[in-house]
Amino acid sequence: MLPLPWETSGEQRTQRPHRKSRLGCKVCKARKIKCDEKRPGPCGPCIKRFPNPEEECEFEVLSPPLARTPSSAVSPASITDSINGTHSSRAMELRLFHHYSTTTCHTMSLCEEEAGREMWVVAVPKIAFEHPYVYSAVLAIAALHLLSDNPNDVSLQTATYQYIDESLSGYRNELVSITSENALAVFTASILLGINARLRYRCLGSNPPPYTLPLNYLHLQLGIKEIYFETDQFIKDTSVRNYIDLRPDLRPKAVVKNSEMFPLNVNRNGFEFPHDALLISWDSLSISSERVPIYSAALKYLLGLKDSIGFHEEIRWIQRRLAWLVHGVPREFVGYLEEGDPLAIVILARFFALLKYVDEPWWISGTAEFEVRGMANLVGDEWSWAMEWPLQVLDVAVRVGLENRDL
Repeated sequence: MLPLPWETSGEQRTQRPHRKSRLGCKVCKARKIKCDEKRPGPCGPCIKRFPNPEEECEFEVLSPPLARTPSSAVSPASITDSINGTHSSRAMELRLFHHYSTTTCHTMSLCEEEAGREMWVVAVPKIAFEHPYVYSAVLAIAALHLLSDNPNDVSLQTATYQYIDESLSGYRNELVSITSENALAVFTASILLGINARLRYRCLGSNPPPYTLPLNYLHLQLGIKEIYFETDQFIKDTSVRNYIDLRPDLRPKAVVKNSEMFPLNVNRNGFEFPHDALLISWDSLSISSERVPIYSAALKYLLGLKDSIGFHEEIRWIQRRLAWLVHGVPREFVGYLEEGDPLAIVILARFFALLKYVDEPWWISGTAEFEVRGMANLVGDEWSWAMEWPLQVLDVAVRVGLENRDL
């Protein structure tokens, strides 16, 4: 059985006995928090979270009543509320799919290429109509796109939580057994959920919780590679496969450079980065011998990404490479991040900082700032020197790509 992409190797905590909330509102269910089930609403958590909780807190139409006697009857008011709730949910669903099919699909990665158009405009909607968990992932993508212009729209934030939760639930179930019937849908969902996870900050609102590392995103990204090999025999000659294989050089490879021709802060394309104190002092760091190969593998992949940046080709190809981000790092590296290892965190910050060079599209924009500044707050003063490079990149990064050479 294929392991879940976000599965960790650490010991699972034993949960204390508790009463599982089954009649909670849709918002609390999507956020996976306990709802006080106060009806007709709004519930306590929604009152605390939203400035207009009465508009956002909505209970399932088919939820059983909290109490009922043989002589009790359903009031006309409760029927009206249920109908209104159903209409509101359906209206949001239609709004989001319409937005994806008319706008979002034309903004996605490499949509300028025929294979890109076939992927986002034709294949994804077709697969979504046949597989509900892919459909939910598409709706979440559309909601995140709309949030890029309406960052404080609470209804869109709530919808994003709901549809991601629905998609992940179906996706997990399908991973148990990948066959010729579901392989294409599973692989497509893995791509969509990875994009959703990278843009997680979009649905946090103006009062976000304390920063946490993007572990779900990292597990999803590494899982895509595993799922690719698991589904490969079933998805050949499909539009999704053609999109993935559009160019053979999209996966970066580190190239040995002549240090006399290229200083440490200049890549093989002659593109200059800020000086990086971490790389300069790497050999003097005290690192356990068993972890050195894992850190080195992550840094080697980072070097390959850096070598792909410059003014030597159109920006869309560079964006495509960087969008995969941590695709080539060892899974053990993510394990170090789960432990809160500060060295792993400052290395990860360098991956996200590179996105600043290509952050024009909505599906990349804002991610570098959110993740890098969040990681800077996590590592503390002891490692602040190692965070200087990614923080500096946020300030000095210029738009790269052949079309921006003379700007």
